[in-house]
Amino acid sequence: MPDTSTPPIKIDLVVNLQTRPADHYFEVRDPGNFSEVVATVATATVKDVDAAVDGAHQAAQTWRDVPVQERNRLLLQAADALEAIAGDLATTLVREQGMLLADTKRDVVNGYQTLREAAAITEAFLQAETVEDGESLIRVEKAPIGVIAAIIPWNAPMGLAMSKVGPALACGNTLVIKPSPFAPVALTQALQTVAGFFPPGVLNVLNGDGESGPALTRHPLVRKVSFTGSINTGRAVMAAAAESIKNIGLELGGNDPAIILDDADPAEVVPELVRRIFPRSGQVCYAVKRIYVPKSLHDKFLAVLCAAIDKLQVGYGLDPRATLAPVNNKNQFNFIKGLLERTRASGATVQELGGKVDPATWDQGYYLRPAVISNVAPTAEVVQSEQFGPIIPVVAYNTEDEAVQMANSTEHGLASSIWTGDFDRGLKLAQRIEAGVTFINSHARTSLGDRHLPFGGVKQSGIGRVRTTIGLAEYIEYHAISLNKKNLTSSKNHANVKGTN
Repeated sequence: MPDTSTPPIKIDLVVNLQTRPADHYFEVRDPGNFSEVVATVATATVKDVDAAVDGAHQAAQTWRDVPVQERNRLLLQAADALEAIAGDLATTLVREQGMLLADTKRDVVNGYQTLREAAAITEAFLQAETVEDGESLIRVEKAPIGVIAAIIPWNAPMGLAMSKVGPALACGNTLVIKPSPFAPVALTQALQTVAGFFPPGVLNVLNGDGESGPALTRHPLVRKVSFTGSINTGRAVMAAAAESIKNIGLELGGNDPAIILDDADPAEVVPELVRRIFPRSGQVCYAVKRIYVPKSLHDKFLAVLCAAIDKLQVGYGLDPRATLAPVNNKNQFNFIKGLLERTRASGATVQELGGKVDPATWDQGYYLRPAVISNVAPTAEVVQSEQFGPIIPVVAYNTEDEAVQMANSTEHGLASSIWTGDFDRGLKLAQRIEAGVTFINSHARTSLGDRHLPFGGVKQSGIGRVRTTIGLAEYIEYHAISLNKKNLTSSKNHANVKGTN
């Protein structure tokens, strides 16, 4: 394990462009090396939440009137600043979050690219639409919502946070962001960097525990809550937001099915599948979490899959020998271990594969070998639940209709994938899947996807979308203005109404 011992970083609150100390701080320890305290992080109180939201509310009154071109210019400057410190952010993120350095680098890149993406599409999106006939004129404008509360998970904090920051600020809103206590350090540093390009109150950061989150989601001046995380927490957020009828956006859990068709070649499919099962050690909402294989192909596919997974090496995120890292926290570690024990007890076959990079330090982190589950019922807990760890069940099916029925059998509906040598066949099957996104012969966004694919879930996997102009629409209110031409005093007034942006 590389030596990463450095003095703990101190993280304060960021309110109205000022860092604020707190009465209490919590420790963030390295998931791959329990002995290392990465940072001490300020715990926000209800008073801190009030101060941040009040500041954001005051800032919203003037920020909304800043021309969109200027807002986008500042976003682009912030993106450049993040890119300049990307290496340091990625290394810090490994130490607090536990992921591989390659994963954290991608997360940081996704973050600043998302800011640029929002800046590139907002001006055209915000143009008002006008229709008229001989008697009247209707103008539909897109106005900011106001103060947005954004709650960020620990598994991909940079990309997920900036997917809210970019659209929200470009559309004229202000933000109060609460990072996860399991990965608050690098994200707070990044957000503090971004906040420095904007007026006081436009972007605020509060870290904390179970007290600050509910205070934020219930605050009467918060007009929208944008939450990414588990379904259970999403329910609580939705209930809190209902008290004052807030707008909400929820990107929740996934249990993504991958359906392998009988014309797929396991030797071609498996290498890409393994990459999409275990990103961030399986701790990704839209990682492949269950595989359906035709019975005629099952044994061959399983053998190829196990052979590929057995080559993985589990180790510390900054160790170049590691191809799989620890899971992030004790609760998740214990849940996965318990799930494996219950699965074994049910009679299913559990194969723990892969190697240990450093067996001597194995017990000093949340290390788990990847597990393949076979001979398992389609209704088993390990198939029906979101494992969120290095586990993959493989279920045999008889017909495509049965595969679709099993894929649609849960309340999750985030992403999914079809693997086939026949595109038309794959497309017809994809159209029957209940999911926000269905990939064919992949399980990841493409170069086109980042710019043109709205991402989000159906059923209990969420409400709303991110990316593209569909994602921008999550951060505006539509304001319709209706004009009776008969009451116009001059044609000049008519021209002004039509020409206002």
